[in-house]
Amino acid sequence: GPEGVVYAVEFSHRSGRDLINMAKHRTNIVPIVEDARHPLKYRMLVPLVDTIFSDVAQPDQSRIVAHNANHYLKAGGHFVLSIKASCIDSTAKPEAVFAKEVGEMKKLGLKPRDQTSLEPYERDHCIVTGSYRKSKKSAK
Repeated sequence: GPEGVVYAVEFSHRSGRDLINMAKHRTNIVPIVEDARHPLKYRMLVPLVDTIFSDVAQPDQSRIVAHNANHYLKAGGHFVLSIKASCIDSTAKPEAVFAKEVGEMKKLGLKPRDQTSLEPYERDHCIVTGSYRKSKKSAK
């Protein structure tokens, strides 16, 4: 809706152009054409946020979300992470990939709460939602 602000990070320049054009009509969207692996590159644009939504389809996507959460997610904030199993490990069973990613999230300070399969709409995809706690190391 028109309330609140969405900081949309897109790596692809072509999709970034589309994002910029869409943001002209949806003025509560701040388009950022940058690599989410390097959150300090857009630190001047993004304040602390309530929620991070991620659909990056990268093998290190849990790390990418945790790294951005360390910089921008309020303590107790939430995340929504879309996992495409084949983007992480195309040789393992999707359930094993999902379980491994949930374990990785926990190691990185994310607190996964719910996991929902996207079958039959998307094969071998799931959504993990949860909250974030700052580590004692990054809270200093």
